[in-house]
Amino acid sequence: MAVQVLKRGDGRRRGLIADWDLWLHHADELYLRFVERVGESPFSYHEVACTGFLASAAAMAGFIPLAEYEIIKRAKADRRTKADGRADLWFASPERAYSFEVKRAWLAATPGNLKERLAAAADDIACIPRDEYHHAAGLLIAKVRDVHRQYTYEMVAQDGDVDLAYRIGPEGEEGAYLYFKLTC
Repeated sequence: MAVQVLKRGDGRRRGLIADWDLWLHHADELYLRFVERVGESPFSYHEVACTGFLASAAAMAGFIPLAEYEIIKRAKADRRTKADGRADLWFASPERAYSFEVKRAWLAATPGNLKERLAAAADDIACIPRDEYHHAAGLLIAKVRDVHRQYTYEMVAQDGDVDLAYRIGPEGEEGAYLYFKLTC
């Protein structure tokens, strides 16, 4: 398997780390099967497909996932009001529930672009009601599109705006980076 932990945090969230390591181990396993069968990365597709892929990996890990579901959440313009909306990804382990708002990095891999997309995901997760989860995070999926910028992806993983970071994909392939910004 080729999942790489690039940034893990300071150890205060051991339960979360154990759950996410298991989840992303299964995501990596599924990634390898997908590439072998289809011939390209599952992260080559749009956000909804990527979210469904990560929900499948959560199910493989033994968690209960839900992707792209309707929810009443705080409005973006005025968070004091409620609005009909959609949440990207939720899953529950036996002890904890997690909620994610997912963004894709379509733009050139510059530190500014990657950090802006992660901030947008973190801003979106702030609209999800807090009774939906124990931990919530904005998640940026950045499929490597230019191997000459590989260093940029590695550098952003260590940035102060990124709480946890993983790389999925086999050695010798560009793969994809998953950056998380925890909000709770």
